[in-house]
Amino acid sequence: MKILICSDGTSSAETAIHLGGLLGVRLKAQTALLGIAETSRDEHPLREALHKQAGSLQGLGISPDIIVQSGEPVRQIVDQTSKTSYDLVVIGARWIGATGHYWRSEKTYELIKAIQPPVLVAIGESKHLKRFLVCTGGKEFIEQAVQFTGKLAAAVNASVTLLHVMAEPPAMYADAREGDYDLIVTGTSQARGLLRHYIMGDLTRSILNQANVPVLVARAGPPKVGRTLWRALKGIFGGR
Repeated sequence: MKILICSDGTSSAETAIHLGGLLGVRLKAQTALLGIAETSRDEHPLREALHKQAGSLQGLGISPDIIVQSGEPVRQIVDQTSKTSYDLVVIGARWIGATGHYWRSEKTYELIKAIQPPVLVAIGESKHLKRFLVCTGGKEFIEQAVQFTGKLAAAVNASVTLLHVMAEPPAMYADAREGDYDLIVTGTSQARGLLRHYIMGDLTRSILNQANVPVLVARAGPPKVGRTLWRALKGIFGGR
């Protein structure tokens, strides 16, 4: 398995680095740390910051590859994930102290829709991953996302709760908070036809906007003929 952790070199990337490192150790994954300098004067301080952050990963037992690129961040991350096949991309979210919440920019949504691998948005200050909440509308193409979540959960010995979302988003958030979850999993579906991007629905966007814990946006594969969600889940977790 290969994991790409994206960092801007600031403290806002610390949770992303910690979670990426935690998963990298448990999954025995090849891990890369990517920084993108938007201007030439940013490159030197970015490299210094990345080497310090790499030290944190080394403390967990990971020797990451350090990659520095220049240009527009989303385009560079798309380019990197096109050149190298990653199983997971980890990105951070910035804390806005004045408003008391984490800020997700339009670039976050753009990136999630543009790249092939699942994206883990490191919201909050989570230090462990023990309870996963998978939110689904019941579509059978969630199977691929559930399989990936199951692999992560097995690696970190986490429990998984499946939430079939029928209520309005506020009710779903109440269920999530009451469960004291460390990770929320939601999905995207691939656009049909010749379009090579993912569609992020209103539910996924709402979860990203309001969550105070990390959110994994997993990729949904094509539905299998004759497969229902419940048969898919039974096959994955029931060993059939």
